[in-house]
Amino acid sequence: MAIKEASEGIAVPAKKLQLFLAKQDAAWMNSAAAEAVQLDDDGNLTGFEPMDANLWLNHDKHFGTNFTPKEGQIHVLVVVPGIPEDKATVTPTPFPAEQMKMAMTEFFNERDQRLSVYSISTCTLSQEERLKRKLGYTYKTIDVTEDIDGSIGAYTWQENVAESCNDHRAGYMQYLKHNLQDVLHQDGSATKASARLKPKNYLKGTAKTTNLLNCDIPCSRPFRLTGTADMMIIDKAAKDMNEVFAGLQFVIEVKRGHCGAQERCKILLEMVAADLKSERRCAPVGLLTKLNDYWYFLWFTPDKEIARVMLKCPANGFKMMKELLSGTTITRTGVFSMRIQFLRLPPQKRQKLIEAAPADDDAATEMMERYELMSDELSPEFLLARRMEYEFQKVREMPIHSEMSS
Repeated sequence: MAIKEASEGIAVPAKKLQLFLAKQDAAWMNSAAAEAVQLDDDGNLTGFEPMDANLWLNHDKHFGTNFTPKEGQIHVLVVVPGIPEDKATVTPTPFPAEQMKMAMTEFFNERDQRLSVYSISTCTLSQEERLKRKLGYTYKTIDVTEDIDGSIGAYTWQENVAESCNDHRAGYMQYLKHNLQDVLHQDGSATKASARLKPKNYLKGTAKTTNLLNCDIPCSRPFRLTGTADMMIIDKAAKDMNEVFAGLQFVIEVKRGHCGAQERCKILLEMVAADLKSERRCAPVGLLTKLNDYWYFLWFTPDKEIARVMLKCPANGFKMMKELLSGTTITRTGVFSMRIQFLRLPPQKRQKLIEAAPADDDAATEMMERYELMSDELSPEFLLARRMEYEFQKVREMPIHSEMSS
């Protein structure tokens, strides 16, 4: 590795380093050749292939899978920008393979921190659209005809008490438990109905477990999720193991005030993270509710859709929850069959998100996204050139362009 050495006292973050393959005419350089390398008048290194922080070291554009370093070879040129010429010279320093790996790993790890991060509490609508595109899913709204049932009243929110107050949360959790007693385990003495049916589901408050839904899987999907959910419904196995993802049934978000696009975005992110962290036998359902006239249900389907149903009546909201908790069966294919009889809907199906192969963005789109994420570190000219290349490639991929070229 040849390094443009800085004098003592000059510190440069790893993410500012510029890495280039030390190749000339497809051959690795030796120390003499590396020593002769000079920066141009603007302090740039020209004539060498820059390394891509978004690719693994064993990628064909870097070292490939069969790379074997040999003694005396220089493999990487590292340029430290912004150092006065009288304090820096280009000198070859052969690094052992392990040291080179450590230096490169630090550099790429810092760049990797710029991967898409979706915070559940602050996610924007544009991020929601990008996330759906990464997953390859679209919304499918199921239109229903709802018969108004006044048998269950809306939850009464306490005035002048914060929504996150413990007393508030205890109150609406008890409201949910009471109206789901046929399918939820009840604290204390059981009712006749619950004793006969032996409910095996439990309502669990999770709002204080702030990192519960943190989900980082850059190998399969280039994004990261952070946050938690208000409540979850889990089965007995999950309760006994004290591990919600061992038997997760419902992800629930309760809001006192307005429920709009921002809140629906939040429950979608909670669903994605919860699904990815759950066991194979779980395909959780999401619920966003005000516990009065707003009951928003959603789940993932085998057709790569996000099915969603809106109900306005508390009694119907609880009917929906009961039917989903008690009337769901899993098939050998991993598809959950659901019958929602009170809405007179045809049989519905849901499937774990992880079971449906994600529609990864093509390489050009993914690379362009990462260039945009690093825009503050790239020159405007370089970024503009990459954008133009990307747009031209997209035009060439259009069917009408293909027909004209054939």
